[in-house]
Amino acid sequence: MSYRSLMKFHLKDYRRGALILLSILVCVDIAFVLLMKLFPALDMGSADSIFSVNRNIMSIFMLVSMIVTVAITFPLMSSFSVTRRDFYFSSLLAVLAFCITAALAESAIYLIGRAVLPAIGLPVDVGRPLASSAYEFGMTLLDISVVTFLIGGCFYRFKIIIGIISANLYFFSIALIARLFPSLEYMQDSVIFSPSEFTRPGTTLLMWAIIALCVTAGWFVYRRTDVRM
Repeated sequence: MSYRSLMKFHLKDYRRGALILLSILVCVDIAFVLLMKLFPALDMGSADSIFSVNRNIMSIFMLVSMIVTVAITFPLMSSFSVTRRDFYFSSLLAVLAFCITAALAESAIYLIGRAVLPAIGLPVDVGRPLASSAYEFGMTLLDISVVTFLIGGCFYRFKIIIGIISANLYFFSIALIARLFPSLEYMQDSVIFSPSEFTRPGTTLLMWAIIALCVTAGWFVYRRTDVRM
């Protein structure tokens, strides 16, 4: 399978998943709006909760997508004689494209919500610079993806004990980094929005360094992983 065909496979797979994700987001957002309007006595927070729910759903989608990529797509591609190198880097490229698209889509949903919700009596309190908001959320999704890809690979290659150790090691490291660098606290909760903190000098560089480290470690895991059908 050529690299171009491999990318088409990934993008077709993500396109199908994106349609499902969009359907879920629309249904959930409509349900939240109806509950807020019809049952105002329910303590559901402000209308801004809708945007937090959207971010959570997208984050969960990326988590599940990477688990499926490790458990199903990896052995499937290997059965088609796709090299581990082509599989790994084409998967990362497809993930990067999807994270950018998802971040832009989330910002578009916010713009629509900011225009529509006040018109039906649900004021939106959040004011966000859209460019830094999309960048921050896209980076968060990318971090979730590459970390899940890495930890999933550890489970696949080294079985459950090493997989659990690798997961705990990551979360311990993130907790430590977040204490040392408050501008990275959002990494512990993908719905936290703090663009002013995120764009501090050095924060973006550190975030990219963490992602690059996970990508590099992931390659060393996958390059010698035996395929189990």
